[in-house]
Amino acid sequence: MSIIPTITPKLLHKHKDDDVLLSSPRKLLPARFVSAQTHPATDPAIVMLNSLYDVSADNEYTLRVPADSSERAGVPYKDVITQAANELMRGVPHQVIEAIKAGLPQDSAERLDVSDEAIAAFLLHHQVTRHSHSFKFVNQAEHYFFYRKPHEHVPGIMLLEAARQTIYYQLYGFSQQQLGKVTVSLSELNAKFYHYAELMYPMEIVVDDLTAGDIQKPKEVLYSASFYQQGMLIARINSLAPVISLKRFVLARNAKLLNEDERFSPLPVAPITTLLSSTAGKQVLVELQTIGITACTTSPFEADNNDAVYLNVIYGNKLHFQTQVQLQRHDDGSAFWSFLEVDHEQRETLKEIIKRGFVSNPQQAA
Repeated sequence: MSIIPTITPKLLHKHKDDDVLLSSPRKLLPARFVSAQTHPATDPAIVMLNSLYDVSADNEYTLRVPADSSERAGVPYKDVITQAANELMRGVPHQVIEAIKAGLPQDSAERLDVSDEAIAAFLLHHQVTRHSHSFKFVNQAEHYFFYRKPHEHVPGIMLLEAARQTIYYQLYGFSQQQLGKVTVSLSELNAKFYHYAELMYPMEIVVDDLTAGDIQKPKEVLYSASFYQQGMLIARINSLAPVISLKRFVLARNAKLLNEDERFSPLPVAPITTLLSSTAGKQVLVELQTIGITACTTSPFEADNNDAVYLNVIYGNKLHFQTQVQLQRHDDGSAFWSFLEVDHEQRETLKEIIKRGFVSNPQQAA
């Protein structure tokens, strides 16, 4: 019986709690599934959940959802089930379950258990291996990024970011792929918006695993994030992403990243510390003006001709590039240095630093 993981910024590849758009993860009943169970259930909680479904001769269970006669915006869940006829694995949002529960006789409603434990037991009984999950959407109108201006609806880019976060949560929480050893590299995204998302009502996000083949050690995942308000589908974002090791990801991403004659200037907000030191014991914090794969420019540094000089560039106390440098010339308050020897590992570290906090400076090209 799988445990619902705690949502942390690290799990979602974020740095701060303010960046997390998901909360309150819960297990979901499937809208349609084929049961591999041949023996009738004896657990009263499972029997009660079974009563929510129509069952075909082929043991296919389809959730009974009453027609929605309201004029709320979006796609009614009954239509969602119909449209997904060929996609057995679609989770039922708890917003919809609450509406179904409200239509049951009072004694039945009181006996209907949709806790994580009850749903997990139900899925285990029917031998359903693909599990869907839902989250409450964290929507704070004062969010420092998404609400830089007043909006009359939830910004669409916020939904895209929430969908991205569900990829990491689903992958690390419910497969054998491990955080810190692999990452996903989004290759395809398909989004459909049925109606504007409103700030006034809570939003529930349902993530479904539509991955083909092995879902325990997938090499490529297909996750579908569906957004619901008042029980109505308002948006769906499907994400196709290869799963690759972090080492392979870095190598592939950096392979053709920079040319040797390119130069880059640090952004003002980049957490860069630059230190020049000599074998004579002199150490000076300098301004890093430009840098490339083979050379850099700093504020002036005076050293004896016989001293070996070393450059240290530290990014945010995490990445550290070091190499011996040779002074080429001083000019207009700048010292121009060439790198004497940079091994492969240090070269890759330098690329990681440059792509995090620098912009191209064509005027300084070699």
